[in-house]
Amino acid sequence: MGSSTLIDIVSSMLISGLLLLVAIRMDEKSIRNTFDSQASLTVQQNLTSLVESLEYDFRKIGYCRKPERLPSADEPLFIQQGDTSSISFLTDVADTGSVDTVKYWLGNTPIAGCPNTKVRMLYRKVNSGPAVGSNLGITQFYLRYINTSGDTLPPTPFVAPSQVQVIEITIRVEPTAAYDTAYSSNYAIWRQTRLVSRNLQR
Repeated sequence: MGSSTLIDIVSSMLISGLLLLVAIRMDEKSIRNTFDSQASLTVQQNLTSLVESLEYDFRKIGYCRKPERLPSADEPLFIQQGDTSSISFLTDVADTGSVDTVKYWLGNTPIAGCPNTKVRMLYRKVNSGPAVGSNLGITQFYLRYINTSGDTLPPTPFVAPSQVQVIEITIRVEPTAAYDTAYSSNYAIWRQTRLVSRNLQR
């Protein structure tokens, strides 16, 4: 076997190796892109579902089909209590004329079995019923309470629920699982300033 033949064999092996490496990298990139696309779609769908549920309840704060059953307008404590990650308020959930107490709060501990350890359960409870949790990839549920002057009310302790005019809600959703644990590469943030005076100031 001549030296030129040996060089040809080594060269072909190197080229084959490089082509194989390129193919592997392209396949890995394709898998990553597919995973990221699916994760992004899931995040958007989860956020949409969550926002629809929250808006349904929050827009009805202080509302009741039979308003005489609510607390006096002279002391409108329709927001019972709240802090930066929880809120409890009065409303008429099913529009039946009954006053209900609705509470939302973000769990403090990671969800068992969830690869993304930043994800927390968002709980909703109506009256004395069971707490229902939503595992939709929520990593932030932040509430800010604002009075008629535009000042932020200190939420801890919540000392003046009757002064709340506006609630600012911020939610961040991330994938519950991600390629190479890159959870922050796909996320969605929703923020809304909810004017509650329509119901609170009757």
